Amino acid sequence: MKKTIIILILIGFSTYSCSNSSSLSKRKNDISDYGLNGKVKSLKSEVFSLIQQKDTFRIGNKENSSGLDRNITIEFNQDGKLDFEKEYYANGKLINEVLYTYDKDNKLINRKEIDNYGKGSFYDNEFLYNSKDSITKWIMSNNDFKRIHKIKRDDKNRPVKMEIFQNDTIVYVYKIEYDKYDNIISEKEFKSKDIPIKIIDRTFNEYHLKSKEKVVEYNTWDTLVYESHFFYNSDRNLTLEKHNIENDSSLTEIKNSYYENGKLKESVSKPIGSSYFVITVEKFNKKGDLIEHSRIPSDESPKEIWEYKYKYDYKDNWIEKINFKDNKPLRIIKRSIQYYE
Repeated sequence: MKKTIIILILIGFSTYSCSNSSSLSKRKNDISDYGLNGKVKSLKSEVFSLIQQKDTFRIGNKENSSGLDRNITIEFNQDGKLDFEKEYYANGKLINEVLYTYDKDNKLINRKEIDNYGKGSFYDNEFLYNSKDSITKWIMSNNDFKRIHKIKRDDKNRPVKMEIFQNDTIVYVYKIEYDKYDNIISEKEFKSKDIPIKIIDRTFNEYHLKSKEKVVEYNTWDTLVYESHFFYNSDRNLTLEKHNIENDSSLTEIKNSYYENGKLKESVSKPIGSSYFVITVEKFNKKGDLIEHSRIPSDESPKEIWEYKYKYDYKDNWIEKINFKDNKPLRIIKRSIQYYE
């Protein structure tokens, strides 16, 4: 499991919200995490090939999952929390599944990950809570493995430290610090008790929006130090990010524009400081769905453009997406969505 995911889980499972320091503070439930609207009961997604026929195309055979386009079935409970996720091959064989169990107060107490590909390995994730319904211990285990995450919280119930034990030995430590406005200003990651791996320091503007982030990574052979700077418009939307700044001539510049409804309209990423680079442009519709992704090399290599066309249901959830590359049809994803109401 990626260590960054551990930090997100540590913060995300807390009932405490860290102001604007994290998008997790805006989290509603699992339904919103999937970008869905309404009281969704279930979602079934299937991927099919598209076959070009003169000026049109037809739907071909079912395909295996590709990137974010997946053959999955998901069910939610009435509180918008996940009951299970299952992913399938094109032939219908189950690849993997994740099962969720809640207590009488609808708190997640177990998340079981089952890999049905190969030997059918699994991981059980058990969660224990304090009197304020925030996680204080997370136990990950299977038949041959056990790892315990102990989470310390301050008097505001904010997560401030996590120690990860394996075979009664500390293998990782994570520390979080806040400013007086509850913004996360520091994240520190250590191997064992005190061997630094990564340190992140942040500053925020008067609106509690992240304005600067400095990252120090301690690798085996060297230490990487880089910064990111963030700039906003009068609506407090991020309009410019200078990312991974190593010096004045080595960085990535990301420029964003927005619709009147506040949804992201276009994002342009341009590396600076290299003789060869690729500009990435992403365009979105007013619903927030990606409609175009393009790669523009700095040399004479051809530009690549992926386009996406959607059909929506009465809740404004897309139920059909057609993928094109350089005007040629690639695949179609069909989604069947059921609602409680």
